[in-house]
Amino acid sequence: MSPARVFVFVSMLLFVVSCAAGPSNLVGLAALEPSRVISEGAKIQNLFIATSRLRSEDASEFFSGERAKALNLANVNVTIPPVHEVGKLEQPKFGEREDVAKHFTIAQPLVFDHGADFAAKLNNELAKKSPGDREVLVFVHGYNTNFTSAVLRMSQFVQDTEFKGVPLLFTWASRGRAVDYVYDVNSALQARFYLVELAKMLTKTNAESFSIVAHSMGNLVTLESMSLLVKQGIRPRRAKLNRIILAAPDVDIDLFDEYLKDIAPVRDRIVVLVSKDDRALKLSRRIAGGIDRVGAADPEIIAARGLEVIDLTQIDDRDNINHTKFAQSPNIVKLIGRGIADGNTLSTTATTGVEDGFGSVFRGVAQVTSGVGTVLTLGN
Repeated sequence: MSPARVFVFVSMLLFVVSCAAGPSNLVGLAALEPSRVISEGAKIQNLFIATSRLRSEDASEFFSGERAKALNLANVNVTIPPVHEVGKLEQPKFGEREDVAKHFTIAQPLVFDHGADFAAKLNNELAKKSPGDREVLVFVHGYNTNFTSAVLRMSQFVQDTEFKGVPLLFTWASRGRAVDYVYDVNSALQARFYLVELAKMLTKTNAESFSIVAHSMGNLVTLESMSLLVKQGIRPRRAKLNRIILAAPDVDIDLFDEYLKDIAPVRDRIVVLVSKDDRALKLSRRIAGGIDRVGAADPEIIAARGLEVIDLTQIDDRDNINHTKFAQSPNIVKLIGRGIADGNTLSTTATTGVEDGFGSVFRGVAQVTSGVGTVLTLGN
């Protein structure tokens, strides 16, 4: 293959494998007008943020795609429009002005200079929740995701799962450009140290429990961090760890096996969402030397590691590369929400939900693989 053709081929791969083209990286700085938000029927969601991103010189950008030398902590408010549909992320079209009545908007960014102030505000939010709902949901996004995209995706996910606890976004220094794949990989590895720092901080808060949802390359950050915690002699507390949901993991399957050795005590808390038609991960596999990515592997192979696996291959979503079914398929995002709220495995939630009408949206059969793991194949 000629150098020119190689360049074109790689450029196409990087374009298709992108996790989120996303909106421009801008955060609204104007103070919200609560009366207008209420009159428009919009909701306000308070979102905590921990990040390895560097503060941007442009105030309207808030955090850039460059790497910081320390963990940054922040908070924003996100408005959810009254016209919101489950699985959608309503954003302005090109040239259209942002409108709380029609779009998700971000406002009132707040930066914490001290971890103690961040923890105090988080504890204050937890205190507003009813006992049993004082859970922190940590979301870790994937490759090619700028700050704004990360905030909006988590907000949509939290809204659609009907999560009742406190949402916390861990956003690492992805530049949000498809051509920066290698930069993003290294940013993900650098971010593991800051996610470890966040984990230690959260254990000292008043949270009753924690759940983690990681998407795509965010799984690399998450698994690296969990492995690093174990190597530091800090083992996850099963009593406080509710769910670890690994959605479309862009992780080498051989590397995945090494992580599982370290986090073996909490394997029963892990749910892996896979889809064999995930075009992004198929192309990632080719870039990575032909080694299977966990999120596009045969589900029975993953279940044989003693894990609960949800096969989403037959589920339709709004993403033509089939890489964000966890958030864009209305039924799947509801399933995840129910699983977190009930503390059940997602397989149990899906197969028992028929009684209340929820599970009837699925064609699913739970299968036991080699007596050690479970595969649930779902279809529209």
